[in-house]
Amino acid sequence: MNLLTILLTLILIPLAYFVGSIPTGVWYSEIIQKKDIRTMGSGNSGSTNIGRNFGIKAAVLVALVDVVKGLLPTLIALKLIANFDWGVILVSIASILGHAYSYFDHFRGGKIVATSIGVLLALNFPLALIQVILLFALLYITSVMSFSALLSYGAASIYIILSSDSIAFKIGFLAIFTFMCYRHKDNLIRLSQGNERQLKWGLHKLNK
Repeated sequence: MNLLTILLTLILIPLAYFVGSIPTGVWYSEIIQKKDIRTMGSGNSGSTNIGRNFGIKAAVLVALVDVVKGLLPTLIALKLIANFDWGVILVSIASILGHAYSYFDHFRGGKIVATSIGVLLALNFPLALIQVILLFALLYITSVMSFSALLSYGAASIYIILSSDSIAFKIGFLAIFTFMCYRHKDNLIRLSQGNERQLKWGLHKLNK
């Protein structure tokens, strides 16, 4: 690690935060739907609430942009500071924090699932594909997005913690998953009470 690497890291971290801060769901609802998603459904601006209110196509669009918010800064970090694991993971976490606490939305934001998947795609593409497949398999069975997202990303994080040679990535993914659980604290309470909201997709829909 040299002075240039440190300088690039210090530049990339705030840039990643601002990329992560793009409030995809809010801007989509205001510009395309002429409504404020924050006043609808759960009040969250993430793709799940977008889907509940505006349909699957809108949810996919918002989710893909949110994935890119984590993917792009991490890929740039891997290109410019590849030998500095701590710098790479800090850039990744900055993009996730931007999504959770958006500068453009009064420091409010989403629950970081899509952006965290983008980070995982950049750092371990095969593992990310497995995580996404597991997420949708669980979602089809349970129709509960929070449970499916937390379990699938938790499994991926545990794999990295146990298998990675990088202390930075071990600690980084532990931090990401812990933060993801924190952002889902209300969902976890509802899950424990057995009244978490279900999507109209998968076996839940078929059984209706």
